[in-house]
Amino acid sequence: MLQQVFATMNEVLDELIRQYPQAAGERKQELDRQLKVLSTMSDYIVEEWLRFEEKLASLRPHSPNDVIEAQPQPTLPDITDPFQRGQGYYMLMMYDEAVKHLEAAASIRPDHIDSRIYLAMSYLHLGRNQEAGHHFQLIIPLTESKCLKAIAYNALGCISAEQRDLSKAKEYFSKAHLLDPSLPEPVLNLKACLSDGDHLQYGGEWIHMP
Repeated sequence: MLQQVFATMNEVLDELIRQYPQAAGERKQELDRQLKVLSTMSDYIVEEWLRFEEKLASLRPHSPNDVIEAQPQPTLPDITDPFQRGQGYYMLMMYDEAVKHLEAAASIRPDHIDSRIYLAMSYLHLGRNQEAGHHFQLIIPLTESKCLKAIAYNALGCISAEQRDLSKAKEYFSKAHLLDPSLPEPVLNLKACLSDGDHLQYGGEWIHMP
């Protein structure tokens, strides 16, 4: 996970270094936003790494060095893999770039459910609900997980509700609830539709119905 994030961060930073001196207006504002995201991500990683190292240091004196050295080295991820690149851009909240790589990953492996999930969420963040809905529809037959099917149906219900197709939204929310009664969002969203409420939950995030 970290390898592709750092690879993507370095790639974005290289592009910022190249473009920033000539940037102006809206483009400069976009580059400033990307720089802020990179800085925030870097600070977070450093803080978490220091916390991790502190915990690890407390354990090292109790672990024989020969045991540690005997452990097999983990396999590093392939950072040229379009899915891992797309995932890295998603984590940097650069959804346009994420979509490019994730679409490539999905074309190579159409049944790769993680690509579909990240694609659907990227399109949601971009406000492109039709494309998001397409990928949520594809997720449903790809997984045996009732929970994941329910999440996909719930998202489809939210998209339908935003399009003011409340009949279809209620159908999706009902399916989601039947598949996973422990998931709270479909029940809350169904109640919102029945009461003509104006708030829906994709999954922990409130959205406002137009």
